[in-house]
Amino acid sequence: MTAVAQGMAGLALVMAFAMLCIRQIRAAALLVGVQSVAVAVCAVVLRQPAMTIPPLLLAAAIWFAPAYIVPPEPRTLPLGGAKLGLGAGAGLAVVCQSQGGLALPLAIVLLSVLLAATRRHRWMSVMALVETQNGIVLAACLITHMGVHLAIPFEIACLMLPVPLALAAILRPPTPWDERAPSWWGWIDLGLSFCVFVVTLLVPLDPTASVFAPLLSLDGALRSYRRRNRKAMSLFNRCLALLSSVFLVLAVCPVSPMVAWLAVVAVIMTSLMPVLARRWTEAVLAFLGAGVALFGLLTFGGPLLGYFSVFVGFIAIGAVVPDLAVVLVILLFRLATRAPWPPTVDALGILAALIAVLACAVLPRWHAPAARVNLLQQGQASMAALSVCLGEADGRFAALVLLVLLILTRSAARLTDGIMCRVAVAGLAGIPPLGVFPGFALVVLAVASHEAWLLLPLGMASIAMMVTALPRRVPAFSPRTAMASVGWLPLGLAVLAGYFAPEGLVRWWHLLAAGRG
Repeated sequence: MTAVAQGMAGLALVMAFAMLCIRQIRAAALLVGVQSVAVAVCAVVLRQPAMTIPPLLLAAAIWFAPAYIVPPEPRTLPLGGAKLGLGAGAGLAVVCQSQGGLALPLAIVLLSVLLAATRRHRWMSVMALVETQNGIVLAACLITHMGVHLAIPFEIACLMLPVPLALAAILRPPTPWDERAPSWWGWIDLGLSFCVFVVTLLVPLDPTASVFAPLLSLDGALRSYRRRNRKAMSLFNRCLALLSSVFLVLAVCPVSPMVAWLAVVAVIMTSLMPVLARRWTEAVLAFLGAGVALFGLLTFGGPLLGYFSVFVGFIAIGAVVPDLAVVLVILLFRLATRAPWPPTVDALGILAALIAVLACAVLPRWHAPAARVNLLQQGQASMAALSVCLGEADGRFAALVLLVLLILTRSAARLTDGIMCRVAVAGLAGIPPLGVFPGFALVVLAVASHEAWLLLPLGMASIAMMVTALPRRVPAFSPRTAMASVGWLPLGLAVLAGYFAPEGLVRWWHLLAAGRG
């Protein structure tokens, strides 16, 4: 790296430190603009002109945006004071020096996370995301300077990281869209969801997508069937729910991780937009997780830092948007079947997944019943991730089966009420014999074969989830209502897939898990 490029990277790091103690919103915007220009100059010097587009566009948006974008509140105080933030930032920068050429970009990304954690102002959160994007672009410039080629989707991904949250802070949905939608809009929603399901069955997809895309699209169609009669649901929220289901399907279809990442960001935005006013902090956490995951995907296959960033980013996203937990494990499954991971990476993934499983096993006791379904599906997805990180083909096969059963069982748990809902929730927790139990049994067998010490914490977490899913009292039972419930469809498909899957289908799943799909 040339002296000019090193100087620009150092200037970007200095701007990141200055952001930690700045109090004026306009001054913070100026610092972010200077940082973006410095990153763009570094990209030009390193002969990566295409990478100048994201920082220059955002710098222009910051400097030349209309006056109404700048918030009326002129000051924002850092939590704990500026000295605490600078001290923590200095410690992070020192730790990053062990990463060699990626030390400066990694320090900028971590300082942006620290900035978002110490500020509560919305525009400071957006600027933290811009800073994260600048760190990722700087890392991309250094990596491509070493001879690694980056595709166009990565440049789009860098640009799209801060844009959705910035638009959400500026724009408001049109007033007519906030009104109740006509009743026939529910049937249009259902028809479009069913069309997506048919398309996933007819369009040629790669092996992994051909397994999961139809299941996710079926889940989207069933959820559309569930919400078709919600008369109080606005047209805006109905369109967002439909788009979220579509983007969930698109996230598992592309082979390129960058394209899948774009679909994941779209799901985050469409899922959180209706509740953004009261969940802004969680939205910032999700987008920061997406930025950290993008940084990890950029360096994936190289140092341990790339794998660690992917794991941490995926955990943050899955914690905020539960529906993405399954999709993110599918993306891990894709990455694991491409090439074997080093043993240290497998151990790191197992540790991260085990922590997530234990957290999901403990938290449901303090949450409402509606939130327990999300925590249970997050716990089962974490078990599947743990099985993937075993680094063996039988572990990936167990994870694949568990994910298939998890998608079907969570559909049943969210579709029905009464005793059918209780049965589906019990199956989601792994209580035999329905639901995810066959997949959970395969995961236990894989763990016992390769990492037997995991059986104790895994068993404790499973027992805690099963106890949580047991009903406190016997719900009212009506045979006519129970038999007419559409929840029998996904629950019956889960039974067929778990116990009566054809031999040819099982053989194909084994080949897919072995990485020869």
